[in-house]
Amino acid sequence: MRATWRSLPLHVVILELVEMKGGSLTDRELYESVRAVYDISYTEMLKALMKLELQGKLKVSTAKEGTLIVELLQNK
Repeated sequence: MRATWRSLPLHVVILELVEMKGGSLTDRELYESVRAVYDISYTEMLKALMKLELQGKLKVSTAKEGTLIVELLQNK
């Protein structure tokens, strides 16, 4: 059963997962990893990615139609 209350903020979990996966992964890989911990929607994850990109911590780019690449730009 998934926890209702998050022990870590979503943006911290995303940064840690991207770092653990070597600094780069697809949006689907990231979503599956996040869903293993938290019950969130794909839209919620995209909003968190947008905030992290605006903060200069991640870069999100299009690999091909329907696939995003999430890359770590700096350490937390």
